[in-house]
Amino acid sequence: MQAHQLKPPPGARHARKRVGRGNAAGQGTFAGRGLKGQKARAGNKPRRFFEGGQTRLFKKLPFRRGFTNPFRVEYQAVNLDVLERFDSGAEVTPELLKERRLLRSLRKPVKVLASGDLTKKLTVHAHSFSATAKQKIEAAGGTTVELGERRKKKPRDRTASTKDKSETAVEAAEEPAVSEQAADEDAAEGEGDGSGG
Repeated sequence: MQAHQLKPPPGARHARKRVGRGNAAGQGTFAGRGLKGQKARAGNKPRRFFEGGQTRLFKKLPFRRGFTNPFRVEYQAVNLDVLERFDSGAEVTPELLKERRLLRSLRKPVKVLASGDLTKKLTVHAHSFSATAKQKIEAAGGTTVELGERRKKKPRDRTASTKDKSETAVEAAEEPAVSEQAADEDAAEGEGDGSGG
């Protein structure tokens, strides 16, 4: 067998359907497009997921209000009544809480909340503290240590920037005045030379 003798197997290729060429083309009176209507016309076709004019499916579903904040930090909450289980003078860290099975994971940051009372002096390490929890821990004689504090942005010195702008504006306003004085002096000298000649 040679290259020019190769051909596809029977049934692999079909003759192109010649639409709209009369009954002799084998498509019948309506050219395979049914009886009139939107789908029988040339050009425009219904959009994807068009449901015949009835209320679309996604319109029937409830609306989702608001938005999802991609920068949201999800904390693991630890209350003061949980810290009450530790001995006085203990140093409570996320690792110790995980070891005691009071935390599920070390991947998420820990926040201490003020539910319950604390009567023991503890050194508590956490990523965040509620204001009331911090007060209660310090009132019991303990200390709070925040882990991995976020860097605070330096406040912009707006007074300096506005001062610089004002100084440059004053300088720019003074420059034309000086140049106008120089031009007037040159003109006066020119007139004096002409009169003398």
